[in-house]
Amino acid sequence: MAALPLKALFDRRKMALAQAKFRAWWEGEAFDEAAAIAAFEASANDHKPIEGADDHLFDEPPYELPPRLSALAALWGEGRVRPGQSAAEAGAVARLAIPADGVLAVLSPGLAAPVVAVAEKHPGKIQVFEWRDETLDALKHGVKAAKLDDRVSVARIDLEAHVFAASSLGGLLSIDDFAYSGHPPHLAQQLMKSLKPGAGALIECYVGLPVGELQTAFASAFAEPQIRAHGDLVHVFKETGLAIETDEDMSEEFLECAREGFKGLGERLAGAAFNVAAAQELAWEAQAWRVRMKLLSQKRLERRRFLVRRPAEAAATSLASPPG
Repeated sequence: MAALPLKALFDRRKMALAQAKFRAWWEGEAFDEAAAIAAFEASANDHKPIEGADDHLFDEPPYELPPRLSALAALWGEGRVRPGQSAAEAGAVARLAIPADGVLAVLSPGLAAPVVAVAEKHPGKIQVFEWRDETLDALKHGVKAAKLDDRVSVARIDLEAHVFAASSLGGLLSIDDFAYSGHPPHLAQQLMKSLKPGAGALIECYVGLPVGELQTAFASAFAEPQIRAHGDLVHVFKETGLAIETDEDMSEEFLECAREGFKGLGERLAGAAFNVAAAQELAWEAQAWRVRMKLLSQKRLERRRFLVRRPAEAAATSLASPPG
C-alpha cells in the first residue's frame, strides 16, 4: 500500500493537533504543541498497510456525521443532541399508557437515540417530527440503521405553522418544542387537536424569566430560545383546553445527566477522531452549556415536565351542554 498523499497526511496532522489542543484546554493543562506534533509523527510512522484494503474501494462509504453532530455525540452520547437517558425516555412511554396499536408521536428528538429508546417500549407505529434541518438526514439514517423504518416515519415540520391530523394520536412526546416556538398557543392547540379524546402528551421544556445570560447559555442551540415563565406556559395549556395532570420540576435530574456527559468527556476525547471543525464545535458547545448549567443550578432556569391530557369527549360535551 502506498504512503498517504501529502494533503491527507497534513489533514490528519491538523486533526490530531486540534484534538490535542482542545483536550488540553478541557483538562486545564498547558498545550505543548511540540509534544503533540511528535506524538502524531510517531503514530504516522507506525501506520501499517491494511491487508485487503483495496477490496473496499468501491463499497458505499459509511455515513459520516457533520462536525456539529460529531461534537454533540462526543458530549452527550451517540444519537443525541442534548443530555438524555434511554431509561427515562422509555419510562415516558409507560406514563402515557398508550395502547399497543396506538400511534405515538415524538416531536423534536434531534437524533435517533431517543426514538430507539421509545421504540423499545412501544411496539406500534411512531411518527417522528423534527424542526432542525441540521439533524434531519442523520435522524433518518439513525432510524434506518436501527431497522425501525418499517414502523417509524420521520418528517420535517415548522413549529410555527405545522397542522397535525385531527384525533390521530394515542400519545405524544414533546422535547423542548415550547422552548423554541415563537407562538405557543398555536402549537398547544395543534397538539391537543392531534390527540384522540382521553389521550395524553408528555411535554418537556425549559421555563424561566428573561435574563441576559440566556443568549450565552443557548448560543450553541439550533434556533433562538423562546423561553417563557412557568405560569405563562401553564396558562397556555389551560386556555387551550388541555388538562394538566402533573407538573414536575426535573431540573436536578437533567443537571445530573448533563454533568455525567461532561465527566466522561475527557476520556472520550482520548480515543475520538475529531476533525478541526468538530473540535471547534465542541468548544463552543461546552462554553454554552457551562452557562446553561449554572442558570439551572441557580434556579434562574428550570427544566419542567408536564403530563397533559385532552379531555374525553363525554366530559367535554357535558361541560359544553346546559344542565337539564
